[in-house]
Order: sequence, then structure tokens, then C-alpha cells
Amino acid sequence: MKKDELIGKVAEELKHVPRGSLDQNMLRATYNALRRHDLSVNPALPAKDSLRTAIEIARKDKPDFSPIYDRDFFHT
Repeated sequence: MKKDELIGKVAEELKHVPRGSLDQNMLRATYNALRRHDLSVNPALPAKDSLRTAIEIARKDKPDFSPIYDRDFFHT
């Protein structure tokens, strides 16, 4: 996957993870970086896998964090 395609794909996916609180915005930033990495390694990796990992990372510091995202889009 070309860099421009990768950036566009992740930007489109981020439309399904809204901005919000500091913790929610940190989730978005983590997802952005993690998803770009994941797609560069395996372009076929489902978005839900990257999101799940980003949520796990966010919950290490904030165990009670309740992420907001489009569950239909991510098939969770």
C-alpha cells in the first residue's frame, strides 16, 4: 500500500472514532499511529484489530476508560 493510500484509509477510519475528552483524543492518536504501522506490515489486517489494541493501550493508564467508536463500522 502506498503512503498516500495508507494515510487516506486511516483518515477515513478515524471518522468513526470521534473526538472528545482527553482520553478519547489519546485513543484517536494511538489508533492513528498504530493503524499506520499495522497497515504497513499487513495491509489485510482488519481495522477492529488495530482498534482493539489501541483500546488496550489506553486502558493501561485508565482502566475505566469507555471508548466511543462506531461499533457497526468496526464490527465489534
